[in-house]
Amino acid sequence: MPKAERNPSLSCGRTLRTIAALLLAVLALGTASSWAGEFETANQAYDQGKFSEAKGGYEKLLESGSGSANIYYNLGNTDFRLGSAGRAILNYERTLALNPHHPEARANLKLLRDQNGAKLLPRTWNSRVAALLTPQVWTMVASVTGWIFAFGIVWIVISRRDDNFGLWTFSLASALVCAVALVSIWSIAKDQTLAVITAKQTEARLAPAESAGVAEALPAGSQVRVLSERGEWIYCELPGLGRGWIPDGAVERVRPVKS
Repeated sequence: MPKAERNPSLSCGRTLRTIAALLLAVLALGTASSWAGEFETANQAYDQGKFSEAKGGYEKLLESGSGSANIYYNLGNTDFRLGSAGRAILNYERTLALNPHHPEARANLKLLRDQNGAKLLPRTWNSRVAALLTPQVWTMVASVTGWIFAFGIVWIVISRRDDNFGLWTFSLASALVCAVALVSIWSIAKDQTLAVITAKQTEARLAPAESAGVAEALPAGSQVRVLSERGEWIYCELPGLGRGWIPDGAVERVRPVKS
């Protein structure tokens, strides 16, 4: 029986794709190994009391795109050791934004807020629920329960049976969970404007000028919500439910805006 002929161009294409996949895998492993080495070097500097060096190491990792909850947590500890309570609180907030169930970050955050008298924005029920899971998990929950609800309704309509009480209950429960997930996703999106006062103490002004009246005094670690920006001033919703202008060097978003 004659053998099937092979197209040499197809064979060459498969070979090139295989080589490219292997190169990407090697590159990814090398990058991960490099990040792990730099992380360990920064940790060693921290253990040796070289806090400025450790801070530089953690920030270098973040600049390279390897941001993780543990890196932000260690950076928060380093900022605390360097006497910057505002930045420590900011980085603990960023830790919890990536991992809502990080117990050490939550405990340190509460301790520092209490010590500094930081003022917090009022928390709504939906923001409390949203903090239980990460954005990725809430998105998956909304997608799965949304499809379950849709297929359940379609099946009920197609089957035309009278004993669909159980399916109705399951479909409506899926719709309820989906609604909670969507509200949580909306709440997380709204928290893109959440920011923290990083200066030791700052005053929100009634206008974007140092000579303007004071709207509210804000200790380090206080929460605000960014509404707009004008030059070197940021217009924010304040913990006291008023609004005011804050110098941009005194406040930083929890979730950095990507350029």
